[in-house]
Amino acid sequence: MSKDLRNFFPISVWYGEGKARAPMMPRFKTENSIMAKRDIEAIKDLGFNTIRTWVDWAGTEPEKDIWNFETIDDVLAISKENDLKVIVQIYTDSAPNWLINAFPDGRFISQGDNKLYSQASPGFCLDNPGVRKEAEKFLISLAAHVKDHKAFYAWDVWSEPHVVQWSWLDYLINPVWFCYCKYSKERFRKWLKKKYHDINNLNIAWYRAYSDWEEIQPPRYVTLSTFKDLLDWQMFNVEKLQEDLRWRYKTIKSVDPIHLISSHSDISSVYTNPMGGYGSPDDWKMAKEVDLWGTSFYPKHTGGMMPLDPAEKGTAIDATRCAANSNGKNFWIGELQGGHGVTGFDFGEPVTANDIELWAWTAVARNAKGLNYYAWYPMSCGYEISGFGLVNMDGTITDRAKSAGNVAKIISKNQSLFLNAKPYKSQVAILYNIYSYMMSTCLRATTKSKNMFRSSLIGIYRAMFEENVQTDFIHAKDTIRKKMDDYKLIFLPLSIMMNEKIASKLKEFVYNGGKLVAEFRPGWSNDNGICSDIIPGFGLDEVFGCKERWTYQTDNISLKISKMDSSIPFLSLNDDLKGCEYEELLIPTTGKVIAEFSDGNPIIIVNKYGRGEAVLIGTLLGASYYKYHEENAAKMIKGFLKWADVERTVRIQGTKNVEVRLLARNDDTLLFIFNHNNYALSPTICLAQFTNDHIIHGLSKRKEVIYGKNNNRLTFTLSLKSNEVWVATVNTR
Repeated sequence: MSKDLRNFFPISVWYGEGKARAPMMPRFKTENSIMAKRDIEAIKDLGFNTIRTWVDWAGTEPEKDIWNFETIDDVLAISKENDLKVIVQIYTDSAPNWLINAFPDGRFISQGDNKLYSQASPGFCLDNPGVRKEAEKFLISLAAHVKDHKAFYAWDVWSEPHVVQWSWLDYLINPVWFCYCKYSKERFRKWLKKKYHDINNLNIAWYRAYSDWEEIQPPRYVTLSTFKDLLDWQMFNVEKLQEDLRWRYKTIKSVDPIHLISSHSDISSVYTNPMGGYGSPDDWKMAKEVDLWGTSFYPKHTGGMMPLDPAEKGTAIDATRCAANSNGKNFWIGELQGGHGVTGFDFGEPVTANDIELWAWTAVARNAKGLNYYAWYPMSCGYEISGFGLVNMDGTITDRAKSAGNVAKIISKNQSLFLNAKPYKSQVAILYNIYSYMMSTCLRATTKSKNMFRSSLIGIYRAMFEENVQTDFIHAKDTIRKKMDDYKLIFLPLSIMMNEKIASKLKEFVYNGGKLVAEFRPGWSNDNGICSDIIPGFGLDEVFGCKERWTYQTDNISLKISKMDSSIPFLSLNDDLKGCEYEELLIPTTGKVIAEFSDGNPIIIVNKYGRGEAVLIGTLLGASYYKYHEENAAKMIKGFLKWADVERTVRIQGTKNVEVRLLARNDDTLLFIFNHNNYALSPTICLAQFTNDHIIHGLSKRKEVIYGKNNNRLTFTLSLKSNEVWVATVNTR
């Protein structure tokens, strides 16, 4: 990679020439060229250093082998005149219509045998060799045309990867799975051959009696007997997305080996299910295949969980950070919401200039190495019409655009610091177990139950967030291939499916002195979907010192602290807690019962194992805190920090909902302080691990702050306005 690519922090805005929305191309060349000059000059004047533009296949190759690069040439040329770099977003899913006649068997097919007729999207199935060959030709032609332009900076080869994209298929059965065309079936059979080698091995795993590989069909629904077939189908699609990203990467690199190549998800995979959204990826797998991974970040989108609260925003970005860092990569925000969330006739909360500033620094404080605002103009047409623009539809500049530009100016002025600063090492981690998410599909989990996986994970993260404890997310497979001894405390939210290797590493972690906290039925089944003989499974009953007797689903779960222990330092005897969704009655073996149901049966057990300890909670405490914000649930989760002797780098005195994040570069530290309250306050901030004399210097607002010092802690009081963020450096004198 060139030196320039290692030493540049892009802050861009999505712009495609005129008012065309991504992934469409403008239709009125001369008029849009004039508008582009005006717009790009305005973008430059605001403080942005990059344009993020797009190239769609349909507009670039409207007829077979007839190429149109006029729009991208215009954007590159005008950007160069304004000393702006250009990131190119590629859309293969906006495929040209001539493919319909060339490859009539190239359409996506659902599990109900419904063929999709592409309406500008979602294009055609790349498992069809003819479609893939033409898509490869498009990628190569585009890369060859763009790579040597002086303004060109980087590629994003896949926006928000899914098996099927940019379509709302409400007329089909729900849920809708893809793809069941003959080419996808054949690809699946090849994947199965590679995994099982012999068809008899597959027959045993799937409980079938196939005599030939060609007889095998991908599963289309859940059956009573087994769901190993559906587990395989989910993992196949996850790995297929990974392989297709690798193909895009290698295709571009074959022509352009120099420039950075990225891709970005719609939101972290800790929020999604592999079978949701017409086939969703695993961030940890995807990040492996590109130079830089990213995510879209729309905290005030529409519907669902929106708007995201500060802890939910932190979850989305920290999980993306960890997926990228796990593969030795940096990450950025591929799409950062610029304006009002609009989808159809649904409208999100208004986006303010203050939101724009808070969201940007929320990402940068978590080590994002680039921001890409979506978009310059509001969407001119389509399902998001009038939404998401930084400026007004008539081109007038908004306070939101000025706010984004101000952030861009600060980062551009201090690029080396923002590029090279890194987070401190985390002492706490939350396990992201994709196998459990896959299991929820096999168990025909309702929407409510599916949401329990992310709710429990976010609830635990929220408790850590409120204590200003930087928390990592570790992928289930990372427990096998990476050392976990750097962590003092690991949480296992709703980890119902495992395998022997994962369980063995968790046992080793506790035996060597770590502290482990798990919820409801860890290791209920193995990754073949076979129930464990004892729950907790895979010998984890030895770690937790208990076994399950029965489990029950209810909306009214009450438990009480029945015995005090060092694992619950912030609770008292007879304190009540509210559980969520499930009750699991536990039988202690070597463990100590510390909480019981209202009927006296055990629900929380702590156990010594080797040099460490483990706690099993027979309900979803994280989901309880996420859903009910119950104080005692928070006290229990936060108490595990003291139990595990987690060192506290940051402490806040006198108030709640103040977030502090630190990024370090040698003797310099970047300091981010967020007031998440709707009122002004003056918190006292205590920062550990600062032994020398320092200068605290504001980058975003006030200049220098006077501090005191006590036991290697810097202590100062800072006045913050409602929802204000303050960015500063802490430098050695």
